[in-house]
Amino acid sequence: MLIAGLLWLPVRLWEEQDGSVEIAVVRAGLNAVIWGLAFFFTLSRFGKPRPAEADRVAAWAVTETALSRGEPPAAEAGRAAVADNLSAVRRGALFGAAGGMALLGPLIVLALRVGWELAAAGFGIVLVAVLAEAVRTGRRERRLRAALAPVRGG
Repeated sequence: MLIAGLLWLPVRLWEEQDGSVEIAVVRAGLNAVIWGLAFFFTLSRFGKPRPAEADRVAAWAVTETALSRGEPPAAEAGRAAVADNLSAVRRGALFGAAGGMALLGPLIVLALRVGWELAAAGFGIVLVAVLAEAVRTGRRERRLRAALAPVRGG
């Protein structure tokens, strides 16, 4: 979304030559959310990995399955793949939450300031979805990390 916003901002500023810069930023933000989400869903749905990345993609598929189920796989190779990817899962959740707050928080405030309440509500809905997904992913990551930790004591 951030990249889409940076690409749309000059276009919106050029269109708003006589208007408000704040409105141009809100419009660029709307385009950023729309195009960013469209790009994400398109890439996740139709993106094909390169053959050289087949092992990494397979390990991520095992990790995604473990995250969705909430428990690590039974096979030792699957457990190792999940353990290797848990730190990246945590970073992704934190980066998504921080990035969502950094991008969408100011856009909500700016949209309210220029009187675009519907846009602010849209930004708020997307922000809540991003934060909810980050929290859900973080909880599942912690649960998997705990399940993979060796049992100590006797």
